[in-house]
Amino acid sequence: MALAEDKVSSRVNLYVDNDETTIVSPMIYVQKNIFDETSLSVRYITDIQSCASVDVVSTASPSRGYEEIRHEVAAGLKHRINLTSFGATYRHSTENDYDSNSVSASFSQELFQRNFTVDLSVSYRKDKIGRVKDRTFSKDLEGGGGSVSLTQILTPKVIGQFVYYLEVLDGYQSSPYRLVPVADFHVPETHPDRRIRQSFTGRLKESLSEAWGAEQSFRFYTDTWGLNSKTIFLQFYYHINNPLTLRLRYRFYNQERADFYREYYPALREHVSRDRELGTLHSHLAGPQLTYFLREWKAFGDVTLDVKLEYFHIDYDDYALLEANDGLIVATGFSFLY
Repeated sequence: MALAEDKVSSRVNLYVDNDETTIVSPMIYVQKNIFDETSLSVRYITDIQSCASVDVVSTASPSRGYEEIRHEVAAGLKHRINLTSFGATYRHSTENDYDSNSVSASFSQELFQRNFTVDLSVSYRKDKIGRVKDRTFSKDLEGGGGSVSLTQILTPKVIGQFVYYLEVLDGYQSSPYRLVPVADFHVPETHPDRRIRQSFTGRLKESLSEAWGAEQSFRFYTDTWGLNSKTIFLQFYYHINNPLTLRLRYRFYNQERADFYREYYPALREHVSRDRELGTLHSHLAGPQLTYFLREWKAFGDVTLDVKLEYFHIDYDDYALLEANDGLIVATGFSFLY
């Protein structure tokens, strides 16, 4: 018996906001069984970004906006033996001033008549950071981490899950371009070299009726920079008819600022930052997704088509240059088995 059916999928995501940032991200994914219990997968993503945000144009840098393209390719192997599966993935990402390489391994075990599943993963990354038009600038970043996921079938209609994630980063974690105003002058942004990140997530998936399904989750995140956040996630599925399903999603995110982040620095400190994503903020995201599913369509296996439209709003409580950011995420994609 094959581990999974051969599959091809593709997506295009469009991100646009009122801070002069646009990102187009096409993706293609191919999965192929190479042996009965072993599959190979390959994924390619590119991000085409255009940015003239207030974060860029407000610095003392001569830059007044930029355009860049990021390429990412990943390849993975997965093997199953009865109720046990394990795999490995390699990922490479590159852009004009950043290169990243990472490897990861995963293990999954189904227990208690397949009612309980344990998933484990570990990863390692090594990045090289540069600066456009400055060949003398070169910084390194290393990181490693892992996760533990426990999934339990609670009732025939309810599934519960708990996920713990840990990552340790060591190296350059500032922006090579961002300058921070301190008193009456500007200095390069300097973040701590070491960061330990942890998150705890609880999730419930429920079948409410033949037509309705729901998912709720709560995630708590904390790190050694003093940044803490909470995420509430709600998702509902409505089976309109045989091929059509509507998904409605809402996410609320609330974040406390990092210990060293300040809106204004009256004097120079060891660590200074103008990264608004390290400040106090909260955000809302909501929108629908429509999925069209065909089983055994013509010469293919199952075919899925979907389209998504989501609106987001972010309030920055201690970033005077941009108090709020609004935008849209539009995506469409398809997949088919063969």
